Amino acid sequence: MTSFSQLDPIWTSPLAFAVIAFGVMLVWRGLRGGRDGERALLGQRIDMLNRIEGFRLMVFGLVLVGIGAAAIGRAQWLLLLALGIGFVEILESSALIAVWRWGRRHGAT
Repeated sequence: MTSFSQLDPIWTSPLAFAVIAFGVMLVWRGLRGGRDGERALLGQRIDMLNRIEGFRLMVFGLVLVGIGAAAIGRAQWLLLLALGIGFVEILESSALIAVWRWGRRHGAT
Protein backbone atom coordinates (compact mmCIF):
# COMPACT_ATOMS: atom_id res chain seq x y z
CA MET A 1 0.00 0.00 0.00
CA THR A 2 1.39 3.39 -0.96
CA SER A 3 0.80 6.72 0.67
CA PHE A 4 -1.09 7.96 -2.39
CA SER A 5 -3.80 5.35 -2.04
CA GLN A 6 -4.95 7.10 1.13
CA LEU A 7 -5.48 10.48 -0.54
CA ASP A 8 -9.00 11.54 -1.45
CA PRO A 9 -9.14 12.10 -5.23
CA ILE A 10 -11.76 14.84 -4.91
CA TRP A 11 -9.40 17.41 -3.40
CA THR A 12 -6.08 15.90 -4.50
CA SER A 13 -6.26 16.96 -8.15
CA PRO A 14 -7.14 20.65 -7.59
CA LEU A 15 -4.48 20.92 -4.90
CA ALA A 16 -1.93 19.20 -7.14
CA PHE A 17 -2.73 21.54 -10.03
CA ALA A 18 -2.28 24.52 -7.69
CA VAL A 19 1.12 23.16 -6.60
CA ILE A 20 2.10 22.64 -10.25
CA ALA A 21 0.99 26.18 -11.16
CA PHE A 22 3.00 27.65 -8.29
CA GLY A 23 5.98 25.51 -9.33
CA VAL A 24 5.77 26.76 -12.92
CA MET A 25 5.68 30.35 -11.65
CA LEU A 26 8.82 29.70 -9.60
CA VAL A 27 10.56 28.08 -12.57
CA TRP A 28 9.73 31.11 -14.71
CA ARG A 29 10.94 33.50 -12.02
CA GLY A 30 14.15 31.51 -11.59
CA LEU A 31 14.80 31.64 -15.32
CA ARG A 32 13.79 35.25 -15.98
CA GLY A 33 14.27 36.89 -12.57
CA GLY A 34 12.03 39.18 -10.57
CA ARG A 35 10.71 42.60 -11.51
CA ASP A 36 14.18 44.08 -11.63
CA GLY A 37 15.64 41.11 -13.52
CA GLU A 38 17.90 40.11 -10.64
CA ARG A 39 18.45 36.47 -9.72
CA ALA A 40 17.80 35.27 -13.25
CA LEU A 41 19.42 32.17 -14.62
CA LEU A 42 19.02 33.42 -18.19
CA GLY A 43 19.87 37.10 -17.57
CA GLN A 44 22.32 38.84 -19.87
CA ARG A 45 24.26 41.03 -17.44
CA ILE A 46 23.88 39.08 -14.23
CA ASP A 47 26.73 38.04 -11.96
CA MET A 48 27.24 34.40 -11.08
CA LEU A 49 25.83 34.64 -7.55
CA ASN A 50 22.48 35.87 -8.85
CA ARG A 51 22.49 33.14 -11.50
CA ILE A 52 22.98 30.49 -8.85
CA GLU A 53 20.15 31.97 -6.79
CA GLY A 54 17.96 31.82 -9.90
CA PHE A 55 19.00 28.21 -10.41
CA ARG A 56 18.02 27.35 -6.84
CA LEU A 57 14.62 28.98 -7.30
CA MET A 58 14.11 27.14 -10.59
CA VAL A 59 14.99 23.79 -8.99
CA PHE A 60 12.54 24.45 -6.15
CA GLY A 61 9.84 25.14 -8.74
CA LEU A 62 10.67 21.91 -10.57
CA VAL A 63 10.40 20.00 -7.28
CA LEU A 64 6.91 21.43 -6.78
CA VAL A 65 5.96 20.44 -10.33
CA GLY A 66 7.23 16.93 -9.65
CA ILE A 67 5.29 16.70 -6.38
CA GLY A 68 2.10 17.83 -8.10
CA ALA A 69 2.58 15.41 -10.98
CA ALA A 70 3.26 12.60 -8.52
CA ALA A 71 0.02 13.36 -6.67
CA ILE A 72 -2.01 13.42 -9.88
CA GLY A 73 -0.45 10.24 -11.22
CA ARG A 74 -0.29 8.63 -7.77
CA ALA A 75 3.33 7.75 -8.51
CA GLN A 76 5.32 7.35 -5.34
CA TRP A 77 8.54 6.86 -7.33
CA LEU A 78 8.09 10.30 -8.91
CA LEU A 79 7.56 11.88 -5.50
CA LEU A 80 10.72 10.29 -4.15
CA LEU A 81 12.69 11.23 -7.27
CA ALA A 82 11.54 14.87 -7.17
CA LEU A 83 12.24 15.22 -3.46
CA GLY A 84 15.59 13.43 -3.61
CA ILE A 85 17.04 15.26 -6.58
CA GLY A 86 15.56 18.55 -5.40
CA PHE A 87 17.01 18.15 -1.92
CA VAL A 88 20.51 17.48 -3.24
CA GLU A 89 20.48 20.31 -5.78
CA ILE A 90 19.02 22.85 -3.37
CA LEU A 91 21.51 21.82 -0.68
CA GLU A 92 24.47 22.14 -3.06
CA SER A 93 23.40 25.50 -4.46
CA SER A 94 22.58 26.85 -0.98
CA ALA A 95 26.02 25.85 0.28
CA LEU A 96 27.65 27.48 -2.74
CA ILE A 97 25.64 30.67 -2.24
CA ALA A 98 26.55 30.79 1.46
CA VAL A 99 30.26 30.37 0.72
CA TRP A 100 30.12 32.95 -2.04
CA ARG A 101 28.40 35.51 0.21
CA TRP A 102 30.86 34.78 3.02
CA GLY A 103 33.74 35.40 0.62
CA ARG A 104 32.25 38.72 -0.48
CA ARG A 105 31.84 39.86 3.14
CA HIS A 106 35.40 38.93 4.04
CA GLY A 107 37.06 40.42 0.99
CA ALA A 108 37.90 37.25 -0.91
CA THR A 109 37.82 37.37 -4.69
